Amino acid sequence: MKKLFYIMGAFLLLASCTDDYKDWADPQAIAQPDVVAFGNGSVSSVGTVNLNNLAEGQTTVQVANITAPTATSEAFAPEYLLHIGDNSYTIDSEGNMSAAELQAYLASNYGRNPTVTRTLDATIEMWVSNGVTKVKMATSDVFQINAIAQAPVIEEAYYVTGNINNWDNTNTDYVLTNGGGDVYDNPVFTCTLPAGLVDGNYEFKLTPKSGLGGDWSKCITASETAGRFATDNAGENIIIEAVEGAKFYNLSFNMLDQTYTVSALSFDPFVYFIGATDGWSASDQKVASQGEGKYTGYVYIADPNGWGLEFKFQKRPGDWADDSQLNSNNMNTVSGDFVKTGDNFKANAGEGVYFVELDLAAGSLKGTYINNMNLVGDYNGWNAGDAAQQMTWNPTEFCYEITGAAVTANGWKFAANDAWDINLGGSVGNLVANGDNLSVVGTTIKLYPTRKTSDNIYCTVE
Repeated sequence: MKKLFYIMGAFLLLASCTDDYKDWADPQAIAQPDVVAFGNGSVSSVGTVNLNNLAEGQTTVQVANITAPTATSEAFAPEYLLHIGDNSYTIDSEGNMSAAELQAYLASNYGRNPTVTRTLDATIEMWVSNGVTKVKMATSDVFQINAIAQAPVIEEAYYVTGNINNWDNTNTDYVLTNGGGDVYDNPVFTCTLPAGLVDGNYEFKLTPKSGLGGDWSKCITASETAGRFATDNAGENIIIEAVEGAKFYNLSFNMLDQTYTVSALSFDPFVYFIGATDGWSASDQKVASQGEGKYTGYVYIADPNGWGLEFKFQKRPGDWADDSQLNSNNMNTVSGDFVKTGDNFKANAGEGVYFVELDLAAGSLKGTYINNMNLVGDYNGWNAGDAAQQMTWNPTEFCYEITGAAVTANGWKFAANDAWDINLGGSVGNLVANGDNLSVVGTTIKLYPTRKTSDNIYCTVE
């Protein structure tokens, strides 16, 4: 035992000359040599580790070549610890680590794009133990691991091929896309099929873009496991069972997880807002259907209880059942001044009125913060930015109001944010987007945009 501690003490002196004296402020930016010091041994990089090329049953991959420092004793085998970033992994003396752990690190820090090689700065430590005390004998200089995450190949578009288009896989009428961007950052592809185009059930496969024109070998099909798909045309046709009253069927395929969902859509006249504004207790603000699953309207979002400017929608007011809720999990994209936060949506421009654009068929939600609402008409040269005719929000009555309005019978409207993108006209009892000019005259005008007390957006003029 004394001999072991003497040898360990000698190696501690060696380790003190090589251990932990390098300050890599930005290790990813510093090119490392192929071979680095490891006490009086060395560590060298291996070729690119491509986790997509694992052999059947393979569980480890070599990430480094190790020439160990002088052994302490044949009776006490050294242990090796690999450090990548803030993570530590046990490896063997030949530099092999768990393939699953490397995949998890890549996926967590970089995503799973299999077309990009990631360069990871790493170090290796050698430890020895006498069963009671463990001592670090050496730490290598920084070396680099080049690795590619494991993931299926994802193409930029997929097409429905089935009884909806006579099984013609040159047909591109029904396309699934991820909305653009990196397919590995956003691997969910969606499409909405109109109901009633076939008698009975829909039956189809998905043809990737590269397979259009006759190549069936790459098609996505249904696997034996519900909710999971098979690749390479290996499964059965995907079937959508007809749902009475459905107007659309929404397809959503996660090409990374290789899962899919199909849901029938039937659209109601209104979708109801519920959230922190009323302490999650009222759902009387609502947005109205514009047809084909599109809803628009205005909601007032506040946070009187300090719970955050969060909200959801309900198909049936006050009903929290799963088939009534519309939350962040139902939306493929959330944009503008709305963001996802957990299961909820959140307004990120502060308390105020927001213009809502909701598309249930596409699974998208956009919010636009209303900085101001102006009166604009013939009397002020149709100047949408006329600050003298700006209205004030009344949070008690849920309305915009103005006294001293100068409107005339020659025509006027409401316009938001000093522009014409969002405007209201029509009749005082039923204001609609881009509606006709109003001709009612008065000096006190109140605009009620949230449909809180009426199915219509309306105004009063006195």
